[in-house]
Amino acid sequence: MKRGKKKEQKNKVKKGFNFYLYYWAILALVVFFLINYFTQNYTIEGLNLSLMISAVTFLFGFLVTISFSMLRSRAHQIGECLAEETGTLVSLFLLSKHLGKKFHNRIKKRIDSYTIDTLTNLHEYEKGRDDLYGIYDDLNHIEVKSDKQSGMCESFCDTLSEFSNVREKIEFLTEKRLLKAVKIANYTLGIILIVLLFLNRGDTFTNSLFIVLSSVVVFILLIIEDYDNLKIGEYNISTSNSEQIFDLIGHIRYYPEKVLKEVKLEKGKPYRIGFYNKRTKKWQVQETEI
Repeated sequence: MKRGKKKEQKNKVKKGFNFYLYYWAILALVVFFLINYFTQNYTIEGLNLSLMISAVTFLFGFLVTISFSMLRSRAHQIGECLAEETGTLVSLFLLSKHLGKKFHNRIKKRIDSYTIDTLTNLHEYEKGRDDLYGIYDDLNHIEVKSDKQSGMCESFCDTLSEFSNVREKIEFLTEKRLLKAVKIANYTLGIILIVLLFLNRGDTFTNSLFIVLSSVVVFILLIIEDYDNLKIGEYNISTSNSEQIFDLIGHIRYYPEKVLKEVKLEKGKPYRIGFYNKRTKKWQVQETEI
């Protein structure tokens, strides 16, 4: 009886479709159209709908403006910190070249591991702590045989201190979320506005307002969620920086599977792809060629 050779199972690289929460606004548009078409008009005597819609619209717009301002400010700070972090990692790598081959190789591995861990999920930046602490442990392997190397060592330690500070800032910013009170107020006012627009129906114009404006309200609420979860612009503020680091240290570029939709991969070039194993609940790195 012949035994077949077991083939190693590999995850297939699939870019898939880049889906954001605000895409559900299209479904909301269809739902509101059907609600408008199949439901009767309701009127509540003594209720000034026009005045209430104006008041709620003003309050909703005011809170949404505050929400976007807070989220955009956080995204801007994260982008600046990530750029600063990339600069410190580059400096650490280049300075380590002058402090002994063994030390340099250890720093190269630390930087590679750190970049993979932090790139996989911006919301779990604390995973990079072990690699940071490991760099401090690796200081025992520094070779200082001249005054020049002594100066390089001091510069390396200063840069390492800067790296520690900026890493803590990024961890704080990526864990930060929009205030729950602001979110609740946004959703409450949004729902009230949709209900008022529903009650205000009657002619073709007000019916159209209900469908369009209600869909826009849903779109606004969902796009705020995407910004709050760092879904929008995630590739631009993190992955592009990692590409520079991997190229500098001479390692194959790594991308978590979820950002492949936003990355341009070249055929015939090897890549490291991160897949989430649902059974082990851990990320696994697989080298593959497109």
